[in-house]
Amino acid sequence: MIDLVEHVLENMNEVISNDYSQEHQALDIISGDCSQCDIIALDSGIVEEVVKNVKYTDHSTSGLATYGNYVKIKQNNGKSALYAHMEYGSVNVNLGDYVEKGAIIGTMGQTGNAFGNHLHLEIKDQGGNSENPIVTLSTPSVNNQNNEIQDVNDDQSDSVTVDEVTKVENSNYSLPEKTSSDVKKTSKKSSKRRQIQDEYLNNITYSGGSIVDGLKEIGCDSSFDYREKLAIKNGITNYRGSYEQNVELLSLLKKGMLLKA
Repeated sequence: MIDLVEHVLENMNEVISNDYSQEHQALDIISGDCSQCDIIALDSGIVEEVVKNVKYTDHSTSGLATYGNYVKIKQNNGKSALYAHMEYGSVNVNLGDYVEKGAIIGTMGQTGNAFGNHLHLEIKDQGGNSENPIVTLSTPSVNNQNNEIQDVNDDQSDSVTVDEVTKVENSNYSLPEKTSSDVKKTSKKSSKRRQIQDEYLNNITYSGGSIVDGLKEIGCDSSFDYREKLAIKNGITNYRGSYEQNVELLSLLKKGMLLKA
């Protein structure tokens, strides 16, 4: 059963390895665990184009041949979605087939003009204009948060709830006084929170798959030079901006444990 959140990988662990731009009007997507996983239909529709006979990677190709094995689906909402570079022998739909949302249509590969196993995803609106698939796609957030960060964020003893404020305003109810142990606990948590803020970059609410966007969202320098410094600071050697290295940086950022450079 596919979640109502929009996904394009069967394991729901999408990471963007190449962003949408005017030069690259698509998203390149890998799995967060670097597995070669199955691709699912973003929405229901009819297969209007399909190629499934390409066996190899070929960087000399041009035009549609650059896609390798691909499937193009005309969705019920009028938009079209193109899924490219699928592994030879994995495409399991045919021209004219009606595909349900969430159905597996193939497996990511590197056929055509591709570098490494990934999915090249294009979406066009009813007028044939390219749109950034990130508008449709919702990448999942990291589930395994660092224990110290979770301890700080989940602690409710330092805050006053809306219900408690309402009780104070509307009756003679008074909030319980904090004991000395409560004060010490609050002080310890505040100290821990300051330490985390001083030493680490933290964006645990970011649900996207781009380290660049994740850094931008918190007002941080996202340039290659700074990311290289971050990589060195966090033990990632020979930083080249590869998707594996960016996934590692992004994972630390989402856990709130990316050391500042």
